[in-house]
Amino acid sequence: MKFIRMLFAILLTGAVLFSACSDDDENQPATKATIAVSMTDAPAEYDAVNITFSEVAVSMSGGWIVLPGQETTINLLEWNNGNSIELGRVDVDPGKVTQIRLMVTAAEVVVDGTPYDVTIPSAEQTGLKLITNFDLVAGSTYEFMIDFDAHASIVTTGNPQSPKGYKLKPTLRVVEVATTGSISGTVSNPADAPLAVVSQNGMEITSTPVDVATGMFRLAYLPPGTYDLTITDVQNRTYAQNGISVTTGADNAIGEVTLQ
Repeated sequence: MKFIRMLFAILLTGAVLFSACSDDDENQPATKATIAVSMTDAPAEYDAVNITFSEVAVSMSGGWIVLPGQETTINLLEWNNGNSIELGRVDVDPGKVTQIRLMVTAAEVVVDGTPYDVTIPSAEQTGLKLITNFDLVAGSTYEFMIDFDAHASIVTTGNPQSPKGYKLKPTLRVVEVATTGSISGTVSNPADAPLAVVSQNGMEITSTPVDVATGMFRLAYLPPGTYDLTITDVQNRTYAQNGISVTTGADNAIGEVTLQ
């Protein structure tokens, strides 16, 4: 009996010590920041725009940090209207992210059901680089959203009406999701493929197709500011509204509109 009591005391002491160690571990301050890189897209006049990414990396003071992940092919046209796909995430030491690099190994467009290779210029084979200036603090997660504008990024060679080929000329922008807002609304007559576009000072920032079934649209990942909205369908019916305010972490729902 004495032996059993002694064994119980030893086990109880060990459990208390383990619990204390666990509590100490949980109370330790965070030393890492988490980076997540995702992608969204503006629409384009293709059946599909398939881009193969072999690597995603961020540049910090210690050099390039590659995010874990496998080579993946993404149809950019599936990721718009506020939807996005995560390319990878990694824990890093606090510091400043000065560049994000995407390695592209293949690209194709699908036109009327037929796939065509997209030429990747030699300058882009070293990676598509985005200059950034993001400060990372330990214990926080930062989601960087890359807007890959398929419409502006694929250019034709030869006669645009009968192209000889297609070439990648990437148009990208990157934002930190937590610092952005959005504009949303509903088109009452969406049957003829409306396209919603926001601009600032006459320069297009991003665009998204209106859902032809519901009429809903959402222009997401916009930095705070004032934007002009234009919605146009294939019948050239339009709606325009200027001076729409976007604030951090909020969606500005403009309600139902009608194209005329």
